[in-house]
Formats: sequence, C-alpha cells, structure tokens
Amino acid sequence: MDSSLDVLIYAHDGRGLGHVSRSVGIGLALRRLFPRLSVLLVTGCATTAELIGNGCLDWIKLPSYKTNVTDGKSSGLRGDSNIDDKLLGELRARNIRDIVDAYKPKVFLADHTPQGKHKELIPSHSVSAQTVRVLGVRAVVGEVGKVWSEFSADVFSGTYREILWYGDSTVAGKAEIERLASHYSVTPREVGYVSRLSEFQFLGSEKAVDKKLGGVVSIPWSGEGTSVLLDKLSRVFSGIDESYGKWKIYMNLREPEAGRAGKIFKDLPNVLLEQVGPQFLQDLSASRSAIIYGGYNSLSDVMTCGVPSIVLLRGMKDGEQEEHASLLADRSSLIQGVFADQELSAEELRDNLLKSLETEIHDCSINLNGAENAARYLASLAGECDVDRRS
Repeated sequence: MDSSLDVLIYAHDGRGLGHVSRSVGIGLALRRLFPRLSVLLVTGCATTAELIGNGCLDWIKLPSYKTNVTDGKSSGLRGDSNIDDKLLGELRARNIRDIVDAYKPKVFLADHTPQGKHKELIPSHSVSAQTVRVLGVRAVVGEVGKVWSEFSADVFSGTYREILWYGDSTVAGKAEIERLASHYSVTPREVGYVSRLSEFQFLGSEKAVDKKLGGVVSIPWSGEGTSVLLDKLSRVFSGIDESYGKWKIYMNLREPEAGRAGKIFKDLPNVLLEQVGPQFLQDLSASRSAIIYGGYNSLSDVMTCGVPSIVLLRGMKDGEQEEHASLLADRSSLIQGVFADQELSAEELRDNLLKSLETEIHDCSINLNGAENAARYLASLAGECDVDRRS
C-alpha cells in the first residue's frame, strides 16, 4: 500500500469534549508507545490544542460545527466560520476525503459513528481502499439514532472491520457490547475507559500534589441552564468557609457565558475562572471535591484522579449521561450524587458539596487503560510490533 500515514484519527465535534478527548488520549498513547508511527488527528473542535497540551500529537483543524441544545435536543447552528451547518458538512466531507486520499492511512479510527457527523465520512470511504477502518464507541451510547440506524449498520458493513468499545464490562455489564454486536454484526473489542488525563502522567510535567484546592467545577460547554447554575454556584461558594481552599471553575472562556461568569464571581476571591486545558489535570488531582457534568470525558477524569464528585445532568434526550452516571454511582463512592442541573437547589448543592469534602473514598477497580489498549491494537493493525516503548 502506498501510504504516507500510519494512523488517522477522526473526532466527531459540535458539542462537548468527550469525542475529541478520547481521540486525543488514544493519539497521545500511540505517539508515546510507538514513536516511529506517524499519527494525525482531524477534527473541528476549537479547543483541541488545549486538550493536547504539551503532548506530542499533531492535528488538522477543520471549520467547527456549533450546536444549540434546547429542552435536551441538539440542533446545528452556523459555526465560527459563519457557514450554514448543512453546507459546512458538505465542505468538510470534501476536506476529509482529500486528506484520506492524500495520506492513504494504513488505519483510520472514527469516533462515535461510521458515517461521521452529517455523513461527512462517506465520501472518504471511496478512496484508499486498503485502509483498515475502525469504529470507536463510548461505554454507554444512549439512544442516539445515528448510531443505531440501519444506515449506520450498512455503512459499517461496507467499509469497517472492527469496533473498539471504550468501557469496562465489570461496571457496565455486557448489554451494550451485545447490542453493538447485534447491530453491526461484529463483536466489539473491549479496551477499557479512555482517559486523556491518564496519558498526561507520562509527559513528565505533572507532579504529585497535596489536596490544597476545595475543588474544581467543569463546565466544558454552555447550555440553556448554565447561567442558572453559575448563580447557584456563586451562592454556594459565598457560603462555604475559605478554609476549605480555593475553587476553580473550568469553562471555555471564548463563550459568551464566560463574560457573565466573570461578573458573578468578581467579588469572591476564593473562586477563579480557568480555560479548559491541561492545567485541569493538576487542579483536579489537587482537589478535595469536584462538580462535573455527566459526560464520558468528565467521568473518566474524576475516576482517573480519584476525586469525590457531584454529577450534574443536562437532561439530554439520548439518556446516555443518566444511564452512565447511574452505573458508575452504583460501583464507586467517587460519584457522590447524580442530579438534574436545573432541579438541584443551591442549598442542596451546598449540602452535597460539603458532604463530598468530608468523604473518604473506597476505591473501585475500573479499567482506565483504554487509551493504551486501543493504541496497541491500532498499532498492530498498522503493522507495528506490540512492544513497550516507554524507554
């Protein structure tokens, strides 16, 4: 095969950081374990560079999608390029096809769906016929129509070979694997939870830290309930003794809500606003508690760092976060409580946060080696011997 690239990774983008964070984690693991391999990530996510941090992973930036969420249902908007959502999908499809045609990767890993967002992967399936195509799927998919459609199954059967399941069956059971196997006619390969933060420990910049922060709050994307949540947080933090330490709220500071957050917390010296990025790992590790949304990425983060956490839900129609957070809460004391963000009062949030600050964690064994396991398998598909290359 006339290939210029060993592994090309595609990350679905538009809302949240879970898809891109998983893809970054696997890309970093590939570059760490197999430095001779050539690896590229392609995505439209604007915060990808912050997620990679000091890691050794190159990426190609596509124009970004933008998603609005109303009553738990997503709809496309014009992104930062100000190109219509449907037209942008067509243009990105051409971009991706050209990238695959030019680089002819030995292995192509797609996150979430075989067709890609707005079917933008479809044109690339007609080029580079010898490329081995692999689909990566999160631990709990939820009722995502584009994953469970007959069209998705047909696309997979015509172009893909394998499924990597980013979960742990001792936590989630076998039901999701069996459902995927039935739908796609391929038994998924279980690799464990993919944690980008797990890879950061190998970069050499992170050191053991004391639990000096009261906690962190992760709001990776703003939604219809964000302003209400920020008001609740200001009331909570104004009433918690400063002896617990400072609180850091991680947001995408490029979003309009961040400006409002700056005004809300300007009179609270114990609260700091931070841009989503690699510093989150160090701060989460140094925290006694956390408030997170129930996305795959955030749940993996707190499991990796062992921080007792309050999990908020946005009420998305696919039900993925509710199901996943509930499964983890049943298995680990790290998940202190799961609540709908718009229904939880400031008083309830404060009481549960104080409880988390005093919680003694009883560890639960969860497989968090998904990035490394996935990287080893992808490297083997690219023809690389599976040996440990950390030295």
